[in-house]
Amino acid sequence: MGFPLRFLSSLSLCLLALLLHRATVTSGCFSMEREALLDFKAGIHDTHNRLSSWVGQDCCAWEGVICGATTGHVVMLDLRNTNITDDWALRGEGMMNSSLLALSHLKHLDLSFNDFSGIRIPEFIGSFKKLRYLNLSSTRFMGGIPARLGNLSSLYVLDLSYALHFSSLDNLDWLSHLTSLKNLDLSWLNLTGAPDWFSSVNMLPSLQVLSMSYVGLKTIPASVVHVNFTSSLTVLDLSFNNFDSTLPKWLGNITSLTQLDLHYSGFYGVIPDAIGDLGSLTFLDLGFNQLEGTVPRSMVDLRRLKELHMPRNQLTGNLSGWLEQMTNLIILDLSYNLFNGSMPSSSV
Repeated sequence: MGFPLRFLSSLSLCLLALLLHRATVTSGCFSMEREALLDFKAGIHDTHNRLSSWVGQDCCAWEGVICGATTGHVVMLDLRNTNITDDWALRGEGMMNSSLLALSHLKHLDLSFNDFSGIRIPEFIGSFKKLRYLNLSSTRFMGGIPARLGNLSSLYVLDLSYALHFSSLDNLDWLSHLTSLKNLDLSWLNLTGAPDWFSSVNMLPSLQVLSMSYVGLKTIPASVVHVNFTSSLTVLDLSFNNFDSTLPKWLGNITSLTQLDLHYSGFYGVIPDAIGDLGSLTFLDLGFNQLEGTVPRSMVDLRRLKELHMPRNQLTGNLSGWLEQMTNLIILDLSYNLFNGSMPSSSV
């Protein structure tokens, strides 16, 4: 009789554990996570009642809240402002409630296009160990970027474009720890005081998209011993910066590039032959710089190119000989240069 009794005892313990689990989960929502979301809501000004659905027991049914199909835990919090008007923006004052730390299974956090101009980017965001997507674009946070964001080692996408309001950054060392990162957008941040930006970015071996437009960069290394993302990076946007430099030859090593945007970035001198090594390019914009001399013959190797923009430079030479071989071009802008000769009929 001992074995059946032990079996029934074990079964009772399993049933008790199940009952305790169901006591913490009401209609598919963990009570601790529901309370955390309500505490967060209490600290936010929601003038257009975007969070009006945040009532009742089932937080998994609330607007912007997604729970895992198997675990029932909150895995996504998507509160981006899709209307992009002041009336619809969520607003915060003082300090964002750290109750969100209860969402320990969170993988996706999007607060973009809201107005947190009275708040610093919360340090506790760096504690979401499972986070893969973080979008704080156009949120107008004050202060700097907390170094604890470097703890988000599982992060795939980080969008901080225009996340800070009238703040400058001088240290990007925390970036180097985000070794899983694939998409990074720092556009419209003030990076004039971050001369070593490239050394941090170059520690991201899986990077596929890098956008650093309008950030006030003044330095770019003339030579690099090793570029870590030469086989992964597909999109590079360094437009609207102040490099006052020649085009670095090492750009030709990033052979995976499909889009390269360097317009309005203060580059001068000749276009290096290494440009022809970027055979996967479909989009190239070198416009509004001070580039001069003839277009290198290696340009004909960009056979996949569909858009070529090089206006407002001092480029010279004959158009025929290279342009007519770029048969996939759909959009071409070579205006305000010093070219001679007529446009090949195949390019008109």
